[in-house]
Amino acid sequence: MSPNSRRKAIHMAAVAIFLVCICLPGVENTFHFAPPVDLMENDPTPLPDFSLSQVFRTFNVLQRGFLEKTYGFRKQLVRWQNMLDLFVLQSSSHYQTVIKGKGNWLFLAQENTELNVVEDYRSSRLFSARELARWVEVYRKRQDALDARGIHYLMVVAPNKHTVYPEFLPSQYNRVSPISRTNQLVDALQAAGVNVLDLRDTMLTVKKGALAYYRTDTHWTTFGAFAGYIEIMRWLTRWYPEFEPTIRGDYDIHITPGLTGGLSSMLALADMFPEDRVTFEPRTPRQAKEVENAVAPKALFQPTVVTETGDPNLPTAVVFRDSFAHELMPFLSENFNRAVYLWPYPSTPREMRTFDWGTIDSVRPDLVIDEFVERYFTEFPPSQRPGKP
Repeated sequence: MSPNSRRKAIHMAAVAIFLVCICLPGVENTFHFAPPVDLMENDPTPLPDFSLSQVFRTFNVLQRGFLEKTYGFRKQLVRWQNMLDLFVLQSSSHYQTVIKGKGNWLFLAQENTELNVVEDYRSSRLFSARELARWVEVYRKRQDALDARGIHYLMVVAPNKHTVYPEFLPSQYNRVSPISRTNQLVDALQAAGVNVLDLRDTMLTVKKGALAYYRTDTHWTTFGAFAGYIEIMRWLTRWYPEFEPTIRGDYDIHITPGLTGGLSSMLALADMFPEDRVTFEPRTPRQAKEVENAVAPKALFQPTVVTETGDPNLPTAVVFRDSFAHELMPFLSENFNRAVYLWPYPSTPREMRTFDWGTIDSVRPDLVIDEFVERYFTEFPPSQRPGKP
């Protein structure tokens, strides 16, 4: 073959490869032959039926990532990109959603455009005295308003994984300050008389003898959650001394393979980061049962869950929660005649997390627990009026 013929053949092959690559996504969208990939992400909003009246809505759906998320082979490409970054280039930036630490530990990094959890851990920006005063005023007034209704109030702070296992973070992410915003706020709240339970020391104790947080997830294991439950119940014995004899319970602990961690799923690499699941199986049947939700609060992040034990001698609770309460709920629910679990959107620099007074006044609980993970202490929303409980 002459040099010109060889060059022409190479050019034709390159054109053919380019055409195949550019056509494959469209073919995949039609025939769906790509291998399945487990990628944790929100599904795109479906396109409305085409009509002139739906033009602007269609444009909004397209603008919000419809084409990006429905691109053929997208999930496979995301998987390959993360494999290249983590295992070949050894590249992991805190401006990505998930970073790989030492020993195949994964950490949440850029949770959203407004919250970088790694920067929060590094404590590069602390609260000003004015910001602290505004936060304290909100929670102090909230507790006072509940006290006036004869309702106990307890804040519960679940630690970030970064706080409990900093030794597995990449070495370049050092702490800028030994004091964190959580330190500032917890100290200020306690000084103001707000009932707040900080579980950071508890988790540091758990990790000495067990795995407190999953390597491939942002949440605590059942070991961590159970220890958090014990501390919550110990606090509540100040108001309910009858809780003391039943705090620990009796469980069989099972360690089984097959956990699909949320962080590894966000990378589409769950199969490359295997991990065991921790479960606590009660030796006596649980009394609390999930019941139909008669409480209908305004739209929240996740549906409300209501449990009942059927024991009128036990108190009633309303729990404002986030994802960290998922492992707490089976333990907590056993101690209440009725427990109502509300999952609002977290606080942002624009708006505080909803504290649903309507549900509280409807349920009329004996106790309100306000649980959230420490990274959700954000900048105080400028539009929020601190004087409003």
